[in-house]
Amino acid sequence: MGDRASISFRNGDQESVTLFSHWDGKHLWSTAKEYIKDLKKEVGDSSTLPLDRLEPQTVMADFVAYLRGDKNRIRSNYYLGVSPDDGDNSDNGHCVIELKK
Repeated sequence: MGDRASISFRNGDQESVTLFSHWDGKHLWSTAKEYIKDLKKEVGDSSTLPLDRLEPQTVMADFVAYLRGDKNRIRSNYYLGVSPDDGDNSDNGHCVIELKK
């Protein structure tokens, strides 16, 4: 048994990857809405960094940190993508870390 739900963030024609929850149900939605309300107050009219611009991939990465209780904002370094081609890895390429023993 669970209380499954998922969310993504959208800003114009950009949409984040989807975050799924097995147990949070609609609480995930209300938590995300409250998070966005607080984030918008914090960034105001700033557009310096990806989080300030509410870029969906960066917002999702920051929201995941928020869910884990990390109060340090992810301003610009991390973001999520659907595939290795969904972001800029032009300097060093893509690396797959194999987890098999």
